[in-house]
Amino acid sequence: MTRGSRAATRLYTAFVGCKVSQADSEAARAELLAAGLEEAVTAEDADVAVIHTCAVTREAERKSRQLAHRLARRGVRVVVAGCAATRDAAQFDGEAVTPLGERSWAQLAVDLGAGAPVAALAARETGGGAMGTGEPSPREAPPSPREAPPSPPVSPRPGRRTRFVLKAQDGCGGRCAYCVVRVVRGTPRSLPLSEAVAAATRAVAGGCGEVVLSGIDLGAWRDAASGAGLAALVEALVEVPGLARLRLSSLEPGALDDRLAAALAHPRVARHLHVPLQSADDGVLAAMARPYDWAGYRAALERVAARVPDCAFSTDLMVGYPAEDEAAFAHSLAAVVSGLFGRVHVFAFSPRPGTPAAALTPLPAAVVRRRRRSGPPGRSARRGAARRPLEGVQFTVRALPSRRGRAAGADGSRRGRRGLQ
Repeated sequence: MTRGSRAATRLYTAFVGCKVSQADSEAARAELLAAGLEEAVTAEDADVAVIHTCAVTREAERKSRQLAHRLARRGVRVVVAGCAATRDAAQFDGEAVTPLGERSWAQLAVDLGAGAPVAALAARETGGGAMGTGEPSPREAPPSPREAPPSPPVSPRPGRRTRFVLKAQDGCGGRCAYCVVRVVRGTPRSLPLSEAVAAATRAVAGGCGEVVLSGIDLGAWRDAASGAGLAALVEALVEVPGLARLRLSSLEPGALDDRLAAALAHPRVARHLHVPLQSADDGVLAAMARPYDWAGYRAALERVAARVPDCAFSTDLMVGYPAEDEAAFAHSLAAVVSGLFGRVHVFAFSPRPGTPAAALTPLPAAVVRRRRRSGPPGRSARRGAARRPLEGVQFTVRALPSRRGRAAGADGSRRGRRGLQ
């Protein structure tokens, strides 16, 4: 059967970037399938691909464009959404690539799933209207996604996944000088406590052993009804019947207060936190408008470690920020080898349009490349330093079966054909 003769439009979804992008992709998939589209087994088998893009760096945007245009060249109609498409939809210009714009998934489903699936989409591109212009249709003007509260999370299909990404928060109220995500994601919004617990309960009942709690600024989560913070949400989620493990996505150090540290000690909470550092030099942190200094950052991690001695930490380290001199870079290197971190993601400063840092004079490219290449020591050395205090300690590792025959350990590791990674 040819692609054009199918009774229903076949859908493929993909995402670039963080856990929130993944959750948004799953929500789009669920709504479009509920509207009557069918799920394609592979991208090549699809009529339409919906891609959630990322704008955190130029490289992330490049990967987003590359994925969209690669699928379009294969004859798949592509719809792009997410951060990069929101920041600059024009970068995805192409005959078969269409930005979602301000339209809701329900509106898009009308074009893709009701009557004339692909033809209607193409007609809107050439004949004006919401799909061609990026403006909302007069028949329905949904609230801006930068202001709308997070939608209730969709439940995963039974047997589809063993890990459920629960998007409990969106938006950011921070003012980091280099960050464009706060611009494209809007002000902080939170999913109500009752809805978050209900979503996790449905996911566990559907076969997901692990729930990953995610948000653009997860530490800013607040329940509007009670005023409760993130610690209360963690305390509620670990009581979901049948839950094997709760994992938290990236957290800012300011979120790690005493109550949350105590909540993280629950045996159902994964013994890992990702806490972005960006730089260990106080001058650079101030220039970035990060809301902490190195001493405060370290104190936050030590607060958790005092409650959860076996907790592993990973972080992000930005090199080449315009305010970073050699002494500042040396401070960051010293932090990396301090034994705090088992994993460090090193990336180069990427000026993002619309941010204060974009106007700064960049460092020479050769300097940035050298710092990136001479960054953290090898993985085994870092992990050895981080794990040394745990030598001789016995742990119980809970394994969750996965769709592809792998098992996820309680420390977040994967055991598969290549052994422990």
